[in-house]
Amino acid sequence: MRPVSPRSTGVALLWLLLAGFLVLSALPNQTASIRLGGLSMLWWYGGLLAPVLGVAVAIRWLTDPPVPPPRDE
Repeated sequence: MRPVSPRSTGVALLWLLLAGFLVLSALPNQTASIRLGGLSMLWWYGGLLAPVLGVAVAIRWLTDPPVPPPRDE
């Protein structure tokens, strides 16, 4: 079995962020329409929290590792 790489962890976290929007919007009694600062919780999640977390996940887990310096032989 192939070991889990940091890259696949990052992809899984991005999928979870997307799924969080769907879960939040599917809550009963329009729970996601509760307003915070004049905007709904769904807007705060989809417009601010998830994109910021997505950028952080992409930077942390999806960037290429630094190139090691060449060895002098």
